[in-house]
Amino acid sequence: MSQLTTESMSRLILAGTREQLAATVRIVADLRAVHINDYVGNDEGLSLGKPEDASEDVSRRLTRIRGCAALIEAQRQTELLAASDVRSHLSDSIDDMVEISISRFEEIDSKRAEIAQVDETLSVLSQLAPLSLELELMDGYDSLTSHVGTVRSLTKARPAIEALGDRTLFLSGEIGKQGVVAIFSRNEDATEVHTALGEHDFQPIAIPEGEGKPSELIASLSERKASLESEITVLESEAESWSAENGGMLFGGLELLERDLTIHTAPVRVAVSEHAFVMDGWVMTRSSDEVSNALSSVCTIVEIEEFEEPDHHDHHDVAVELPPIAFAPRNHTRSFEMLTDVMGRPEYGRVDPTIFMLITYPLFFGMILGDMAYGLAVIGMGVFLWRRFPLDDTMRNASRFLMAIGLSTVIFGYIYGEFAGFEFLPHGHCDIEGIVGVAQCEAAHGHYHWEEAHAPGWVAWMTSLYPHGGEIHYLLELKLGVVLAYPFHRVSANLEHLILITIYMGVAHIMLGLVLGFRDIVKAHGWVDAMFEKGSWMVLLVGGFLFSYAFLVKPGQTDSEYVALLDNMSTIGLVLVGIGVLMVMVLLYHYEKMGAVGIPLAILESLGLLPKVVSYVRIFAVGVVGVKIAATGNEMLYEGLAHTLGDLSHATTIDIVLIPVIFVVWLGVQLFALILGVFSPNIHTVRLHFVEWMMQFYEGSGLPFRPFGFKPGRVEIE
Repeated sequence: MSQLTTESMSRLILAGTREQLAATVRIVADLRAVHINDYVGNDEGLSLGKPEDASEDVSRRLTRIRGCAALIEAQRQTELLAASDVRSHLSDSIDDMVEISISRFEEIDSKRAEIAQVDETLSVLSQLAPLSLELELMDGYDSLTSHVGTVRSLTKARPAIEALGDRTLFLSGEIGKQGVVAIFSRNEDATEVHTALGEHDFQPIAIPEGEGKPSELIASLSERKASLESEITVLESEAESWSAENGGMLFGGLELLERDLTIHTAPVRVAVSEHAFVMDGWVMTRSSDEVSNALSSVCTIVEIEEFEEPDHHDHHDVAVELPPIAFAPRNHTRSFEMLTDVMGRPEYGRVDPTIFMLITYPLFFGMILGDMAYGLAVIGMGVFLWRRFPLDDTMRNASRFLMAIGLSTVIFGYIYGEFAGFEFLPHGHCDIEGIVGVAQCEAAHGHYHWEEAHAPGWVAWMTSLYPHGGEIHYLLELKLGVVLAYPFHRVSANLEHLILITIYMGVAHIMLGLVLGFRDIVKAHGWVDAMFEKGSWMVLLVGGFLFSYAFLVKPGQTDSEYVALLDNMSTIGLVLVGIGVLMVMVLLYHYEKMGAVGIPLAILESLGLLPKVVSYVRIFAVGVVGVKIAATGNEMLYEGLAHTLGDLSHATTIDIVLIPVIFVVWLGVQLFALILGVFSPNIHTVRLHFVEWMMQFYEGSGLPFRPFGFKPGRVEIE
């Protein structure tokens, strides 16, 4: 298959003696080219294989190392570790080192728990300290009941307590706005004391264990806390040193042990009998010879048969096991595969949309954001991810993606003449009304006038990147009212042109999706099904476009020949719309099995094509809103500085202080515009692809091709 579709796949059957199963698994892992189908255990005489004996020991070691790895921070790697070095480390003393490291962290946790207990005790003692009474005297009497706690207001509680007379012994103190009291009474008077205190929000204090005055214990516990904190600092320093010295090897060993465990447990995915094994799977057709040659030495049977899609005549009636889906080998579009994976892999033999998104996704994103400053910022994000995660395939793909859409943003920013929300290119107009463009103005013997853009010098210098210092205006008028200009002032002169272009882009993009869907259905079910399932919408789209164009353009035309052409276009469009609606009726009635309900519903369904096309206007709308947000921040900067610095001789101290504040506010607006510029265009571009476009042809029902084997994360493949 080509890059238009996914990889061609072949079925693989391996069989051999049970003694060769372990060797077969290791070769398959080394090849990284075989997608293993898990055996479900339904055949007589066959059962699931058992893990190798070494798996138990590897699993035990892996559990301890995972526990240790969870406690330390992974060191950033810029290159893969040598597998031989990590193996040597695993075979020597790593288990003892892991135990020591875990013990160190357990000791740190123990000391932190003790500090928490000390803090709790200190909190209680600080409440009891104003009483100046030894702890052993506060509780533990047989004939007396002690009431030690806090009251909301000591001033209000004192009269109620003193009213009890000499039946109680009363001590008190204050902690901030609260009062702390200790009242000792005979056991028979305890209820009366408790009632009196309850009226003043009495909260009892649990007396901690110990002897002596609280102030003395506070000093002792504070010393203990300081000692524990010092010990923790030493232990944490030792842990950090150990992590810096051994962390790389620890995580490398973790990766190798996970690989070992995967290999040792792989037999549970294979069918085995008393003396033999059978492995079922898939390989990419282009790697069939390599796989066959590698496995022939250890397997008795190696059968590889290229998968053939069933004929569309019996495709509906026969349940066919489809192969897993592998993307075609590619470089530039690899970063866009993650977008396809969000919707799921395409069904086998269907179109892979990734190659198209390489073009359309950056195009839409760049048209929306279209600012050189923000484009450079997005590229900078991509470069940062590339350097920060040099060994992570996912992050490298994300960095490529960011650099692609950032580059598109820079290109459109150059076309628009925008930088950080400033339109820095001069605007021009012809002195002859209705004439647009320098060449057209000169051809009409008019004069083209230029007006300087309102941009600061640190932005205005960019006009030197354009011919004639930016005083240019090339215009290309195409069919159907399409106007391409350079530069393209999307917020002012060319706003209407941009709206029209986005609508035409919507028509073209949706038509592309329908064509791709038509191709897939022809291949799977035949021409007749394709004509009604996708051809009906294609006819509707073409007819609706012709009729809408003629209807909107005709009122402003005076050329009789052109009006006649528009009349013909309108008639053809109406006829096509009628044919399309009839085809949709057949589609809903017969193919969607909706019966008679599908006939009136077809009219509503047909109207649903219009909002899909109009949805592409968001390419213009979201972009203009983003520009206006940034431009508002720029205007705030200008007006604020103009007001503050308009007359320096009369500027006050407050005016001078406001200058950095104005800059901070402006940077905040720019940062907000950048964040909005990264997320909002992506959200809308994703919607246009996933909802408006891919829904015309895409079914993400394919199973991803996952070859058995390993990708190097920290350690090179052995």
